[in-house]
Amino acid sequence: MAPLSRLVGALPASLLALVVVAISTVLPAGVHAQTFGIGDPNNVTSLSGTWCTGACHVVTGLQFYNPISETFTYPLSAGQSYSFTDDGFWEQALYLYSTNPSQPNCVSAQLIWQHGTYTLNSNNTLTLNPFKGDGRQQISDYCAQVSNVVQSYTQKEDMNGFEIHLDTHYGQPAYYLKLYEFDGAPKPIMWQTYNPPQMLPTEQLHQVVIGELNGA
Repeated sequence: MAPLSRLVGALPASLLALVVVAISTVLPAGVHAQTFGIGDPNNVTSLSGTWCTGACHVVTGLQFYNPISETFTYPLSAGQSYSFTDDGFWEQALYLYSTNPSQPNCVSAQLIWQHGTYTLNSNNTLTLNPFKGDGRQQISDYCAQVSNVVQSYTQKEDMNGFEIHLDTHYGQPAYYLKLYEFDGAPKPIMWQTYNPPQMLPTEQLHQVVIGELNGA
């Protein structure tokens, strides 16, 4: 029996095209989506900069979190902000609200700050690795007995893709960033408000100690 490559090579061009089309139609429709992240990899600018939602009341940097005193400054309104550098560092500032349906008056607010290194993968996804021991969160719950306590926070984030576009924001041309979470859910649109980014030092700020301080 002749090798398959010889048989394929002997086919007329028109018939070979039909074979290619037939093979492509039986491939699962989601194969490409499973191997490539969401978004267009040919973005109009780099990730570098500070990106923030809405009126940008929440912005990364010292005005949101002070690592020396380990205190947060409450922004005027809720929002999200991410900063990226071209050499692989990132920072996150989140101010989130949540409500309890059974107790509508019990509104809780969560402040989150962390930073670390990121990897821009070849399939247009992002891996955000935090510096362990540096991240902090503060939860304010109007109905809780204990509230407004600053706690350690470390959460790796996997973004299933991103897009950057140019549009108009408050009457001025501006870039905006769309991040997609690990499950494909889009985050709120973030506008580039600083470039270079406004960030705290891109290095680990707290030493991680394992075990007891005076342990053997």
